[in-house]
Amino acid sequence: AEAVGFDSVWLGDHLLYELEVGDRGPWEVWTSLAAIAASTSTIQIGPLEIECPVVLAPMTGVTDMPFRTLVRRFGSGLNVTEMIASQAMIRETRQSLQKAAWHMSEEPVSMQLAGCGPKEMAEAAKLNEDRGAAIIDINMGCPVKKVVNGDAGSALMRDLPLAASLIEATVKAVSVPVTVKMR
Repeated sequence: AEAVGFDSVWLGDHLLYELEVGDRGPWEVWTSLAAIAASTSTIQIGPLEIECPVVLAPMTGVTDMPFRTLVRRFGSGLNVTEMIASQAMIRETRQSLQKAAWHMSEEPVSMQLAGCGPKEMAEAAKLNEDRGAAIIDINMGCPVKKVVNGDAGSALMRDLPLAASLIEATVKAVSVPVTVKMR
């Protein structure tokens, strides 16, 4: 699987593949997913059992609902939405609501949030849980200046007390699993 451009990481005793599609064609994606699915077992994230350990990585401007639906049809086990700013989610901006929308064929779905305020992140996570998100994913990997200059994304790795309070507030606010994406 790694030969075709998938990133992999161990989650407990399971090898988890993260799909970064980029400019790959549908056939290449499908055959790669089929090969991974045939050779691996399910993974457990909290109460969720993911049949195929291939996770569609969140990519701003790429992983919108039509794209995620297509990738799920090709066999991904879990799709993660585009990164949504916690402040925008609280204000329910048109763009945040569009990024948070999903098709029922994608379930379970993971919502990725970015932010630097524990209170705001917790509120945004609760809103997404109420909308049906199965997992809340905290972005701690985005290197984009606009995000990092706002003390979010990968900037959180420089401020461990803030990162810890943000994670703690999010976990306390929701009953669904909370994951963290880092690079």
